[in-house]
Amino acid sequence: MTSTDDRIATDDGLSKRVAHLQNAMHKLGADVIRLQTQLTDLAAAPQRPGAADAATPFIFNMSRDAYKGELAALVSWVNDFLVPVYGDAARWCPVWWEHHEAVGRLHAVRLAYEELADTSVAGPAGPGMWHRDHLDPALDRLCAAAGPFSACLSSAGHVERRRAESA
Repeated sequence: MTSTDDRIATDDGLSKRVAHLQNAMHKLGADVIRLQTQLTDLAAAPQRPGAADAATPFIFNMSRDAYKGELAALVSWVNDFLVPVYGDAARWCPVWWEHHEAVGRLHAVRLAYEELADTSVAGPAGPGMWHRDHLDPALDRLCAAAGPFSACLSSAGHVERRRAESA
């Protein structure tokens, strides 16, 4: 009676094929281990939000055309999200985009929001850090008694509009 092992050992061509397949399996196993290690390293590495995309520059560092597009996006974000959720109509300038300080501060708040609101990237504390470190200080400054909106809330209305009407 001949066993399978005896047949493999006696057939030279078949034993070479088996040896070749065993080598290929070992190489594939090594590739799997290498790829698993790389995947583990990538998962453990700190990720920057939008790292694959080009980072959005600060609004005051943009070209004129890029500034206009970014300002339009910022106006939508502020008017559709920020003001309805966090705004105080009694302290908010209705034409806030005409205040350069407001544009700069709110753009910075929006950039931080994009980074910190995604808890899968920033962790569960991200939204809290956004409120504490970015939103609250910006709103406090914009709506302060000496802030950029202070003169707009008088009976005369928005400062820029008053200047344009008197000219």
